[in-house]
Amino acid sequence: MLIYIKGAGDLATGVARRLHSCGFQIVMTETAQPTVAFSRAVYQGSCEVEGVTARLAADADEACAVTARGEIAVMVDPAARFLEQLQPDAVIDAILAKRNTGTCITDAPAVIGLGPGFEAGVDCHAVIETKR
Repeated sequence: MLIYIKGAGDLATGVARRLHSCGFQIVMTETAQPTVAFSRAVYQGSCEVEGVTARLAADADEACAVTARGEIAVMVDPAARFLEQLQPDAVIDAILAKRNTGTCITDAPAVIGLGPGFEAGVDCHAVIETKR
C-alpha cells in the first residue's frame, strides 16, 4: 500500500516512520528549503531517522524505485503535482499550516488531515487534532 504524506517535518516524520515500520510504502513531499527531520533529505540527498533512510526523489518514477528498495521517498512537490501520477492508497496532510492548503477528500481512497484546519467528511475522511 502506498501512502503519500504532504510535509516531512517532525510530526510527518513520526507518522512516516511508524507507517514504514508497519510495511507501508511512503512518499513524502516538502518545500524546497525545509529544516527538520526527513525533510533534510531535500538538501542532503538522504537522511536517517531511527534506522530508516529517506532519500530524495526527482519524480514519481524515482519515488517508486526508492520505496521499492524499502526506503522512504521525499520529493520537492509543495503543489502535489505528482499525486495523480502516484495514485496513492492514502494521503496524509501533515503540513501543519493550521488551514487546508489544497487537500481534497477525493485525493485518495483514504485522506487524513493532521492539525487544525480540516473538516472530516468535507476536506478529508478523518482529522487528527495535534494540539501542539
